[in-house]
Amino acid sequence: METRVLNLKDQNLYSDHIAKAACALREGELVAFPTETVYGLGTCRDHTKAVERIYKLKKRVEEKRLTLMIADADDVKKYVDHFSSTARKLIKFFWPGPLAIVFPLKNGTDISIRFPDDTAARDLIRTAKIPIVTTSANISGYPPSTDAQQVLMDFKGKIHVILDGGSTRFRSPSTVLKLKDEGFEIIRPGIISETMIRSCLENTFARV
Repeated sequence: METRVLNLKDQNLYSDHIAKAACALREGELVAFPTETVYGLGTCRDHTKAVERIYKLKKRVEEKRLTLMIADADDVKKYVDHFSSTARKLIKFFWPGPLAIVFPLKNGTDISIRFPDDTAARDLIRTAKIPIVTTSANISGYPPSTDAQQVLMDFKGKIHVILDGGSTRFRSPSTVLKLKDEGFEIIRPGIISETMIRSCLENTFARV
């Protein structure tokens, strides 16, 4: 397989490159793309074999589920059937941004969702028009990729498209938080600290 690296910095080709990557996602291919934190590796949520390929390529344990990435704030309502006061506060203060929230669902399961603060990521998801599940674009246990060349080193010839948006803004992973009743649990520490989260929930958080 040839891995195509498409340069998003070329504004004349930006829309075309987003469209090609979105098409690949709809066809069940794997696509790497920039976010504000690290590069993500995504595919169609409903394409079982594609999802299996992500786990195989990353050498990721099955217990670690993928995160659904959305392009617009209201999209979360398509997947979550109840929002606690804690959830509403976190969404208001930290979305779009580097916080993935694991929401409990009425059927007893849960779902991890992130609304990234990155134009290219949102344009890609919006253009694909299908549910996109993601994870960081790196081999499990190794540092996450913060530029397209790092992604290429791990996945050249193994994935269909890499959208090259240059170095990511924060160069550090997002925080993953799981909602529990009216409280929360940090599943993976990241840019947004527990102190920031508690300040938000106690109404003492000040946005800069």
